[in-house]
Amino acid sequence: MSSSVYRIYCFEKLAVTVEGVDFADPALADEPDVRERGVRLELRGLSESAEAGSIYSSRAAWLSRGICRFDLLESRPHAADRMHWHPEMSDGEPGERVFDAELSADPIAWMARALRDVGPLLRRAGLDPAAHAGDVTAMAESAGEITDVVAKILAEARKPWPEVTRDERGLAQINM
Repeated sequence: MSSSVYRIYCFEKLAVTVEGVDFADPALADEPDVRERGVRLELRGLSESAEAGSIYSSRAAWLSRGICRFDLLESRPHAADRMHWHPEMSDGEPGERVFDAELSADPIAWMARALRDVGPLLRRAGLDPAAHAGDVTAMAESAGEITDVVAKILAEARKPWPEVTRDERGLAQINM
């Protein structure tokens, strides 16, 4: 895999994005171990262009801001101390962090369970799972493939931490 890859799994009306992230949490600026490193996965809306074009033309697709977010973050390799999720997002900004002991204990299995049954996540976000039935099924079928990638990025994030260059938001991607 190459550096700074942002992975997008597109379904019918939903998408899953996966990326490795490394940042200094501004909310913890006065505490030790402000750096957080790991994997960010988001469930997002997806829309495509209605323009058909020829059989040879590519389809235009757009991602909406996140519906919910999962942050498999650590303050040091293998700490599993900052793994949480944001069941609610508003205009791309995450709501409160929700910590779950099962998520920290086995993040890959926890993510696989969540992806195999996104109905509750959609309901919590005010979306009707029945209106996304094809996505719910396809995401469940793709859960293993997605979590395999999450596991690879998390393994990379857990290697000794290098110095990084951050963007204007303070975020650095994990190079793979």
